[in-house]
Amino acid sequence: MIEGRDRFAWSVTSSLMALVANCHRDKGKTFSPSDFNPTLTKAERNRDAILITDDNVELIRDEFKRAVSGDVTLTKMEDFENV
Repeated sequence: MIEGRDRFAWSVTSSLMALVANCHRDKGKTFSPSDFNPTLTKAERNRDAILITDDNVELIRDEFKRAVSGDVTLTKMEDFENV
């Protein structure tokens, strides 16, 4: 319980630190809350990252074209949970 409270407090604090750092940053580098959160493991810091390789760049390009063209259909969460 104490660890959960500490992780929550650090998530709030690191969000504020990233906000301030992004307000005063130079061009090019952006900061995320995970850059300032000491409670995250290396795996947790990189879990949202997608490595773009020659193999998957075509998939990303195709999805981007679909999104721009308006061919994307949205699924309700209720339908998604039943799958």
